[in-house]
Amino acid sequence: MNFELQRIHRIIKDLKKYMVKDIFKIKHYKVKEGNIKGMESLEIDDSTWQDYTTGDLWGGYDKHMWFRTTFCIPDNFQDEYVIFQINTGHKEGWDISNPQFLCYLDGKLIQGLDVNHRTVIIDNQAKVGKSYSIALLGYSGLKQEKVFLQTNLLAIDEEVKEFYYNLNNLFWTVCILEEEDINRVRLLKDLNKTINFLDLRKIYSEDFYCSLREANKYLKDHYYSRVNKNCPLVTAIGHTHIDIAWLWTINQTKEKVVRSFSTVLHLMDRYPEYKFMSSQPQLYEFLKEEEPELFEKVKEKVKEGRWEVDGAMWVEADCNIPSGESLVRQLLLGIRFFEKEFNVKCKTLWLPDVFGYSATLPQLLKKSGIHYFFTTKLDWNQFNKIPHDSFMWKGIDGSEVFTQLITTTDHVVFDNEILKRKNPYQQTTYNGRLNPNHVLGNWTRYRNKELTDETIQLFGFGDGGGGPTEEMLENARRLKYGVPGLPRVKIDFQGNFFDRVYNKVKDNSKLAQWVGELYFECHRGTYTSMAKNKRFNRKAEFLYIDIETLYSFSSQLTDEHYPKEMIHKAWKTILLNQFHDIIPGSAIEKVYEQTDKEYITLLEQGNQLLDKAMTCIASCIDLSNKSLIVFNTLSYNRNDIVEFQLPCDSNIIGLKDDTNEVFPIQVIEEGKKAIFFAQNVPSKGYKVYEFLTGNKKEDFSLSSCSNWKDNVLENPFFKVTFDQDYNISSLWDKKCSREIICKNKKGNVFQIFEDRPIDFENWDIDIYYKEKVYEISEVNEVTLLENGPIRTCLQIIRTYYDSSIVQKIYFYHHIPRIDFKTEIDWHEKHVLLKVAFPVDVNTNKASYEIQYGNIERSTHDNTSWDVAKFEVCAHKWADLSETGYGVSLLNDCKYGYDIKGNCMRLTLIKCGEYPNVNADIGYHEFTYSLYPHQGDWRRGKTQQHAYNINVPMYSIIQEAHKGTLPKVCSMFSIDQENCIIEVIKAPEEGDGVIIRLFEYMNKRTLATIRTFKEIETVYECDLLENKINKVKAKNNDFSITVMPYEIKTYRIYFKEF
Repeated sequence: MNFELQRIHRIIKDLKKYMVKDIFKIKHYKVKEGNIKGMESLEIDDSTWQDYTTGDLWGGYDKHMWFRTTFCIPDNFQDEYVIFQINTGHKEGWDISNPQFLCYLDGKLIQGLDVNHRTVIIDNQAKVGKSYSIALLGYSGLKQEKVFLQTNLLAIDEEVKEFYYNLNNLFWTVCILEEEDINRVRLLKDLNKTINFLDLRKIYSEDFYCSLREANKYLKDHYYSRVNKNCPLVTAIGHTHIDIAWLWTINQTKEKVVRSFSTVLHLMDRYPEYKFMSSQPQLYEFLKEEEPELFEKVKEKVKEGRWEVDGAMWVEADCNIPSGESLVRQLLLGIRFFEKEFNVKCKTLWLPDVFGYSATLPQLLKKSGIHYFFTTKLDWNQFNKIPHDSFMWKGIDGSEVFTQLITTTDHVVFDNEILKRKNPYQQTTYNGRLNPNHVLGNWTRYRNKELTDETIQLFGFGDGGGGPTEEMLENARRLKYGVPGLPRVKIDFQGNFFDRVYNKVKDNSKLAQWVGELYFECHRGTYTSMAKNKRFNRKAEFLYIDIETLYSFSSQLTDEHYPKEMIHKAWKTILLNQFHDIIPGSAIEKVYEQTDKEYITLLEQGNQLLDKAMTCIASCIDLSNKSLIVFNTLSYNRNDIVEFQLPCDSNIIGLKDDTNEVFPIQVIEEGKKAIFFAQNVPSKGYKVYEFLTGNKKEDFSLSSCSNWKDNVLENPFFKVTFDQDYNISSLWDKKCSREIICKNKKGNVFQIFEDRPIDFENWDIDIYYKEKVYEISEVNEVTLLENGPIRTCLQIIRTYYDSSIVQKIYFYHHIPRIDFKTEIDWHEKHVLLKVAFPVDVNTNKASYEIQYGNIERSTHDNTSWDVAKFEVCAHKWADLSETGYGVSLLNDCKYGYDIKGNCMRLTLIKCGEYPNVNADIGYHEFTYSLYPHQGDWRRGKTQQHAYNINVPMYSIIQEAHKGTLPKVCSMFSIDQENCIIEVIKAPEEGDGVIIRLFEYMNKRTLATIRTFKEIETVYECDLLENKINKVKAKNNDFSITVMPYEIKTYRIYFKEF
């Protein structure tokens, strides 16, 4: 053993020190606490600020501090390359909570400073005595500890620096290659020869520089003068992954954007070959608001072809929880922003860090003009690895999109000594380092070499921002030549990479296809964590779709203004909070304190808008008597319960419709409200019900719909038997004469599981959670709250340690469904709360609603892929059906399902402590429903029942008045039950009305859409509302063909009279 590597490594470490020829300490500053705008100005008088000496502690949790000083170039720095350097005691690497700064030089913003970006160029040929002003806006981070700041001026030897990088890249290449590799043998021989050129007897002497130049020339001639185009190519693009919120708040993200983007721009000025990509239009909007001049500089770089904007979605959104329409709006707002601000068309859906990908996405992308999909998170799978890195991803409708997984990882991992190395399987990363180890690791890890010899690598520090460093860009200048044993590196846009590779592989028979969802075998707890936030999201999504529907109606009927700006602003808030560390429940508590306020405001303002739209429409209806106008915003004629506020001193005993059919009411909430069962309220329309008054003693509404005796409740549909703990021991379907609950089992059982995942508390549920299960059996009180002609309500109050559960179970006279409205005051930790229904249905597949469609998943564990799906995501319903019969489990704000065998479970609460120690502590409100039905979920109309528990029928009371509208009216309807019109809205630009519908039974369909006004013209559009083709319309109708699971969008222009 001759220790060649150790010798070379020692020389490299010495050269790194010799790069710094001289140091001048800057010790004294004036400081002022607070994030105050404008303190960088040269006009600011800081004489009254506090004195600060470097090395003293400052900061604390979430603190800002301004530092100001002036300095002159010292005598021994004449004509030197001078940089300003900071040190906060944190080491280089992945450190999202390190102290960070914005650096201003002579009043101008230069760049951000952090643990990985420590230096700012002052002058590349400094002049003694020249004065400079430095202002630093420091942010201490989100740790309680205080930090110090040290600052220096450094004189850099550029010749030593160049040689250092030339030598260092070759050295690490030797370290990662196998000992028998001929490239390693030759490289090591040349490196030994190179350092033998060096005369290190007197550093900075003429002999030193002559030897340095000779050694440098040798390396350049042999390794850095000719590009080897015969080796594989790694396309590299600078990047910084900036989480909108996570272990910091959105306000801090706004600062991170300014710091990171200013750093990118500063490095671009120094490295003309440097190209950078960043997604998320929301970040650019933050930049535009916070630093408009910096935003304009980014626009200039985009025009120059140096800065790539892409990614498609408004934020890098979670793709499990948001609704289908939310995902459409993510694309619509995101793509339009980039087109408007930068004149750039997006190519790629960029989601490197998202926790699973819905099978609806390929169609959404194709119909939005997005051709490619890019991610890395699937490499975290616990049980199974996706077998391909380049493949076609096929969605539920048959749409396909070319998909690339990131393959960047270390080729080897070194122990403390460079000769000791290990080769474990490493997770791939979007936080790539542009160095020999990551470049070779990227190519080696790539599993589709039979398709192409080109891969892609992102480089730059992310998560907390920062981006590429000077070292990475210096490495790129060497690695572009194709060092022996490595792929060559080319800095280029990811869009260009995708175009090249897709055109090369699209006709290759070996290009694989992945069909269906890209399920993420990790972070399953994100379907449930921070349940209140998920509930707010669901309610806001539906509310603003309903607002758009009603205003589309009212603006066509009256002069009422469509509140486009208010709706647009609301949607942007909804989309912002669907970021992949907010809506999943994996952010700090401060994030949710802010989202709570935003959602409450959204819902309050939304309900005001809704009332205004209904009032506007109602004012146009011809009413003979005082009436209740009921609005149905769903796209089928609806039979359902309507709740309304009873007028004061009212003697209302019922209602009647336009056919004089009488409808009894049931008074609830101590006479404050009433309910009735409305029938045939038209699709996307309204129906008028006149009030009937009379003598309460003759009130026909006082009859009851259920019998309750000896723990047995019976209504027209079910006979329900409760055991001593008030779990359901028997659920008899009277219409079908069959038992629903499995023999010797119980339904509606609250189950508690110990939840202590290996890591990532608020993210993960690990498979072993089922090892411990407990039941909540304690019953404090049982009360029959309601028993009228419309519904019966049984209230059960339970306690579990420090928590309480109040559940109202509703049984209906007209609806064959049981609703469980639940309020919980929760104060437990490290447990999962689920509700279980073991149902007597024979099947090995369960069906689940996803965004704009549904999928099937196995209920068995035959394969490791089945085992991995022990917790899955669904939206409003899941179903188990055998031929002729089935049971659906519906919900109004839950997403985590667990269906194995014939036991259906819904996850209600998950209560981890990191990163939010109070996650899910407090008040919860939700409804889940059990819906047994004849036939499968299609015949049983599960989809409609799921919509019904999520979207109420709205109502408004009006006195008699004249009007031009009839008492029953449908704005839009579609004549096929397998198609649902989800959206009616104003276009993003221009006139007309946009409607969006989807097919959900996997059925080719010829459908007719009918409108309330005569049609001038109809165009089919893509999801961006661009016109595709004209559709033939006649009077108020037009017919369309809808393919299985297809989403359709149309723009309608009405005739004006």
